[in-house]
Formats: sequence, C-alpha cells, structure tokens
Amino acid sequence: MFAFSVKLLLSVALLTPSQTHAIESAVADGMSQRHIPSAVVRVDRDGATIYNRAFGMRNLGDRLAATTTTRYQYGSITKQFTAAAILLLAQEGKLSLDDPAGKWLPAFAKFPVTIRQLLVHVSGIVDFTGTQEYAMDIGPLPFTGPQWGLDYAASKPLEFTPGTKAVYDNSGYVILAHIVEAASGSDFESFLSDNFFKPLGMQTVHGYRMLSVEPNAARGYLWWTDELAKTLPPNMQPLKPATLVEAIPWNLRQVDGAGFLVGEAVDLNIWGNALLAGKILHGKWRDAFYEGGTLSDGTPAYTGGDNKMKNRAIYCYGGIARFTVDGVTAYGANGGTFGFLAFTATIPSKHISVTVLTNEGQIDNSKLSTPILDALVKQ
Repeated sequence: MFAFSVKLLLSVALLTPSQTHAIESAVADGMSQRHIPSAVVRVDRDGATIYNRAFGMRNLGDRLAATTTTRYQYGSITKQFTAAAILLLAQEGKLSLDDPAGKWLPAFAKFPVTIRQLLVHVSGIVDFTGTQEYAMDIGPLPFTGPQWGLDYAASKPLEFTPGTKAVYDNSGYVILAHIVEAASGSDFESFLSDNFFKPLGMQTVHGYRMLSVEPNAARGYLWWTDELAKTLPPNMQPLKPATLVEAIPWNLRQVDGAGFLVGEAVDLNIWGNALLAGKILHGKWRDAFYEGGTLSDGTPAYTGGDNKMKNRAIYCYGGIARFTVDGVTAYGANGGTFGFLAFTATIPSKHISVTVLTNEGQIDNSKLSTPILDALVKQ
C-alpha cells in the first residue's frame, strides 16, 4: 500500500463543490436511466483519495446497501493486468512482443499472429465469447476453465489478415494469459499476485471463484428487455420485459486473461496510481504500455467501428485505450460481464486515477463514466 505523509495529503487538491455535484448528478442520472442498482466511485489524485462513495443496493433481494468496500467483477479491466504481465516478461527478456503466438502455444502455430498483434486486437483470431454456443452452453458451466475457448479459437480460420483491422477480441487475451504461463513457468493468477497484487498492496483483487462466498459482494443484475426476452422460450421467461432480473452466473475462469478478476474499487485505484508513478514497468516498457497500436499500414488501431470522430480512441499495448476528454488525454477501459459493468482510467496530466464499479450488466456505461471524467478534467 502506498504511504503518504500528512503534509502530502494536505497538499492534494480536493474536488471543488461543483465537481462533486457534477459527479453525484451523473451517478444519480446514470443509475436512474440505466436501472443500475448500485455504484461505487473512487477518485485519487497524486496517490491520495479525494473522492470515495457508494450508492444504492448491492443486493436488491435482501436490501443490502453497497459500501466503498463492496466487491464487483472487473471484467475486461483484467486485460490491462494481462498486458502488463506480457510487458514485464518482455522487460525481463523472457519473450519478445514480435514472437509468434505459436512459439508459446503450438495450437496457434498455423496462424501468422504475433504477441504484439494480440495486445492491440489486430490478430484476426475468432472471439469465442461472441458465439451463441459459448453464451448458451459453456459460459454458465461451473467447473470448466479456458481450454474450450482456446481449442475453439485454434480450430477456426482467421477472420481477417492479421494487422489489417482492429476488432475487439477476448480470445486474444486468453491466449496472452497462457503465453504468460508458458514463458514464466507460473500459473497466471499466481504470476499476477506475485508480481503486481502483493508488491503493490492490492489486498482484495483475485481471480473469480464460481460458487465461492465473497464477503460484501455485489449481486449482478440485468435490465430484462424485449431483445433479451426473445432469446428464451415463452415458458422460460423470468419476468415481463422492462424489469430488473438477477444475472445468470458466468464462469469467468473460462476467460481468465480477458476478464476474470474480482475486487474492490480501492485496488483498481492502487493499480492506476502505480501506473502513473512508474512502479510496474520501466523505461521503454512503461512507454509501451501507453503506446497506441497500429495496423500493418501504420494507421492507428482505432477502437470500435468506423466513424468521423476527430479524436477516436486507440487500442494501446497496455490492454487499455487512449482517448481524450475535453481535449485532455486519458487512458482507460470498460469491463462488462453478465450483471456487472466497471470502468477505470488514469489522466496523467491531472495525476488522477478513477474507478466506477456497478452491478448492472448491459454494455454501454458512458452515461455514467463520461460525465464523471468531464467533471474531473474541469478544474
């Protein structure tokens, strides 16, 4: 855990009343419009906490309020830990970003795909989590790991020539987690714990354990829509549309390096603070974490579909995206699972780390995170 002197804590500028009001208005509006049962928002500046508050209910059935120590699923925020693990191994000379994936995982030797391409989602490897078979049959199985997904991805042809497109791909980060294991000789979660969690004092974060009893854990929910209702037969409908329902448990062990971490908001801010302070990677490898990816022709690896935005977000080698908020550069990621949405970001020029955790699982949480970021950059 970081240690700070009283003098430093006193010197850290707190949020202005207008910033606090903007954040809390954004949370109130977002929770209402998105039907979010609970949220935790934590903001650090220069490693010291300047805002930390929980809203709403972590468990609706038992009417249990969320607290700032409630645990949520991090989802794809896991990817930045996976990427940092790869970069750390590169820093130690144990692998190269230009190694073919097949050098470490022979099942992928038939694909001309490099570790570098996997990091920024330009590999063309099929995303097994986007298949109906995975969503309906595999995801809820309690005692399975990532092997089904690895086998599926290895068995399918590439969706495009590597380096010609940027398409978000969970399979790539599952592959990267197992490259970490092959190059380090350690299992993936132990590698993260030994190299990141324990040294940085991250005391709550860990890999998902299906069926375990989590202290102060949030329960996941979905807003049951007509679209979701159509995926089930009429006699299996839980409730009429326009209702909150409990999310089906998803065995995140199957997507380990792509999204299996669970924990409190504090640990994500510790991580963000450590990134800003250069405590994890050094020199060119710290720079690489924040470096934007490119396609084979040198154009940026933009996130999402084609559009006309002047400042489109770009996939970075650190498992995050680079984007701008009111002209200020930020780095961050969303994480979504069945029943949870998470967001974390760092704003280097403001020395800020911010985390937003919620227990409602539809995909777009920009109505919550964007106004919070807007408030933080306006000082």
